[in-house]
Amino acid sequence: MARESEEMQSVTIRVPKELYAEYKVALMEQGKIVTYDIRKYMNDVVENHKKGQK
Repeated sequence: MARESEEMQSVTIRVPKELYAEYKVALMEQGKIVTYDIRKYMNDVVENHKKGQK
């Protein structure tokens, strides 16, 4: 098992079950994983903030 190179934070969010199920199906069709997609989104938000964008 690979070890993470940085300390990680677990985050729990509440979303409607149907929304989560549909989101997961949409990502599977694109060959993506929910955790990695959310992590990428969070990183994009931070990077855009650093660049002064919304």
